[in-house]
Amino acid sequence: MMGTQAKFFRSFSRVELQTLSFVIFTGFFLVSVTLLVLSAGHFVPFPSLGSWLSPRASLLTRAGENDTNNQNVDLRSKPLCDTSDRRADICDMEGDIRIQASSSSIFYVTSSIRNSATELQGTWKIKPHPRKGDRPAMSGVTEMSVGYLSTKQEAPKCDINSTVPAIIFATGGYMGNFFHEVSDSIIPIYISSHKFDGEVQFLISEMLPWWMTKYELLLKKLTHHEIINFNKDAMVRCYPRVIVGITFHKDMGIDPARSGGVTMFDFGRFIRSTYSLERETATKLQGANPEKRPRLLIIARSRTRRFTNVDEIARMVGWQGFEPVVAEMKKNQSLAEFARLVNSCDAILGVHGAGLTNLIFLPTNAVVIQVVPLGGMDNFCYADYGVPTLEMKMKYLQYGIGVMESSLVDRYGITDPVVINPKSVQAQKEGWRNWTLIYFFNQDVKLDVARFSSFLTHARELLRE
Repeated sequence: MMGTQAKFFRSFSRVELQTLSFVIFTGFFLVSVTLLVLSAGHFVPFPSLGSWLSPRASLLTRAGENDTNNQNVDLRSKPLCDTSDRRADICDMEGDIRIQASSSSIFYVTSSIRNSATELQGTWKIKPHPRKGDRPAMSGVTEMSVGYLSTKQEAPKCDINSTVPAIIFATGGYMGNFFHEVSDSIIPIYISSHKFDGEVQFLISEMLPWWMTKYELLLKKLTHHEIINFNKDAMVRCYPRVIVGITFHKDMGIDPARSGGVTMFDFGRFIRSTYSLERETATKLQGANPEKRPRLLIIARSRTRRFTNVDEIARMVGWQGFEPVVAEMKKNQSLAEFARLVNSCDAILGVHGAGLTNLIFLPTNAVVIQVVPLGGMDNFCYADYGVPTLEMKMKYLQYGIGVMESSLVDRYGITDPVVINPKSVQAQKEGWRNWTLIYFFNQDVKLDVARFSSFLTHARELLRE
């Protein structure tokens, strides 16, 4: 029997033997797969098997109608708009994008092969400002319609074709408060646009003339193109990519995990570059030289949460070896001018409030001292200004005032729950509104300079590090 088999195989050429082996192997493989499928149902789906066996054959079997189905699946799996974030809705689309500002509409024009009204969500309603859910802030923001438009339908004809992307955002909300201008507007604009290196166009809804004047230098640093007033634009503008809305991470902050590694330290360098601020690093004290006097800016608020003894504080600051600078940005003062003043200082001192937002102009390693008034607000005061300070590679000190340093003692008495138990105010009907009125808008601070002096000593020590 063995001899017969040997003669049988010797009767074939080498090429014929290779062919015969391949046929036997292939037959065995197909029989095995058939038995496996019959016994295990859909354990091995045939498209995947075909894809594994022959990529070209797989592409051929997916041509035509199957290709259309796959493209539709991709579109459905990634909608034009993401509305899952708690603070901002963002639409990001690439292709044939047409903006018709006169109807507050943004169209993603796609072929009828790829799109059908029954398979894709028609439109999204977006207000491009990162105060989502805040009705007072969003009440004046224009709502925009974002959606697909088939080429079978009549698409608006392009008046202007652009080769760069566009970002659409609104400047409504709480503009007029420097903290919100930076936290809700400037930082999100930076996060959303810095990656384009100026090759992006801004279309701004609710464009405020004073806001534009205030932030013109900064905007021109982020875009090399004309800034469009969305609400007054009669053109149909067409772009290869459009982003509706600006990305918000957190108050006065950037999450590097979501920004491609960009940090608040990078933002600080961007700000200093934009306003041509000279000092990158704060004064570093060396040895025990008492003549070296770093500059300390005292934010002298003129309305709520004021220091009522500014002159006394300035004298103590001087006694502790600093050069005191008392200032608050004036109404008609340019931001660039005040930024230069802040940057000339090595430390900043202020009661919790928008004035401390000026820390973004300070040099690296500067010291920020936040005075926290009564009201049980230590945690969010730290979140608003402590965390950004540290993320910008500066030093941070937080001073919680004592009961006798608050003007609320004179108004309510030292034993009143407003003074000794702020949480009880929040527990009342309309508690949050009353709490805000009392502790934010009707409280001033008379700093106990003797108690506070140790913080100034600590600040000087931090400038030695």
